[in-house]
Amino acid sequence: MKVEHNIETPRMIIRSYQDDDRAFCISLWCDPVNGKYMSDPSVDCLNEKYIKCFEGMEDEDDAYYLIATDKETGAAIGTCCLFPEEDNYDIGYCISKHLWKKGLGSELIQAIIEFARELGGRTLTAEVADENIASVKLLKKFDFESYKVASYKKWNSEVVFDSQFYKLAL
Repeated sequence: MKVEHNIETPRMIIRSYQDDDRAFCISLWCDPVNGKYMSDPSVDCLNEKYIKCFEGMEDEDDAYYLIATDKETGAAIGTCCLFPEEDNYDIGYCISKHLWKKGLGSELIQAIIEFARELGGRTLTAEVADENIASVKLLKKFDFESYKVASYKKWNSEVVFDSQFYKLAL
């Protein structure tokens, strides 16, 4: 699904994913540091099946795939996604590692919360690896609460992360 209008924050413009964002997303999500706790494969585990997942992603009708860009330069600096499930949106988010600890994650989460409210969402959920302390802290900053213990596996690998699902009532 595409956003009807770009989402603006003080430092970012968040827009719908376009096919020419593919290289940025792969470089971000499959980076050994940036994508460490993501289910996406590490660079050494990339395969054609994973690359094919990007085909038509900009036209998906069951998810919002979004790119966060720097408001001043227009450069892509992060991603987020929302998957509608009745009146809930399951979310994912990622900021480029060279911009960590600058408050951009908070800005992105706040924008996601506001966007989900505009869409009529009543709750947000996110699954986060227990080891991903920064992401857990970020969600808790916005009053997300843990409600389910789980685990997930990285694509095309044997790496498994213990995780928790977090929920926020909107």
